[in-house]
Amino acid sequence: MSNKQLIKTLGIGLAAASAGMLTRKSLQKSWEKVTNEPAPKDKPSEKTDLKEAVTWAVVSGVGAGLARMAVNYALDKRKHK
Repeated sequence: MSNKQLIKTLGIGLAAASAGMLTRKSLQKSWEKVTNEPAPKDKPSEKTDLKEAVTWAVVSGVGAGLARMAVNYALDKRKHK
């Protein structure tokens, strides 16, 4: 793999990871506005019930995954033009 290809691959990975993190942060803010409570953390909490934890896991996981997929798709589409 040439240096140019390596830099391009790293850039795509960084862009996808950044999109996922930015989406997760946006979802946390939205969660707080809708529920008037902070988004559940990774640690189990006595205040967080199972339904809320599962809902947050699904919403944040799907949102971040879709953002990463969209970035990869857009960059791949751009590469093949």
